Amino acid sequence: MVKVKINNKTYNVQELQFGDYTHMESQGISITEAFSRGQMTLIAMAFTCVVLKCDRAEAERVVTQHILGGGSMFDITDAFAEAVKQSDFFKKMLGIETEEPKKSQKKKTEEENPAEETEE
Repeated sequence: MVKVKINNKTYNVQELQFGDYTHMESQGISITEAFSRGQMTLIAMAFTCVVLKCDRAEAERVVTQHILGGGSMFDITDAFAEAVKQSDFFKKMLGIETEEPKKSQKKKTEEENPAEETEE
């Protein structure tokens, strides 16, 4: 479970699911597009919509107050990144690798049959 502090209040964020994704979209936010473009403000607002279960206008107000109160946008976006790491659904939707890249066939073959040492 991820915790995020917004406006001096700490929220526990459950694993992000399909419903959270659709909630973001229902607020007119394409999180995949925002993620691919690195639009941190939009990502923070979308995540705030999910965390507070609110609409876009309320999220804008809350994020504005958070920043005016001395908070950082990164408080929210870092928590979003951590929540994404814990969500198989969001990792898949955002195209984030979940496994280590597979070894090439040549490297795999070399590991299975190491070259023999010869004396010269």
